[in-house]
Amino acid sequence: MSTHNQTRTGSTYRKLTARAKRAIIASRKRQGDGIRIAFLTGYSESHVSNVLHGRYKNEHILNFAYNMVRGRLKNTAGRA
Repeated sequence: MSTHNQTRTGSTYRKLTARAKRAIIASRKRQGDGIRIAFLTGYSESHVSNVLHGRYKNEHILNFAYNMVRGRLKNTAGRA
């Protein structure tokens, strides 16, 4: 009997950089998301906007926004 499956420690999960998370968030963000993130995290709307645009660093806001948009499809420019 092979012990290959028994000795595995998990999948090879690659941690995304903050820049990659911001790119994914920007491509899937909808109108009103900034206000919702600000309300649910307790930060001001301007601070959330600055974090999402890369002016400030805040992992809590970035991870919250990433988890919120993770299951969405990308926005397309030519949608009617």
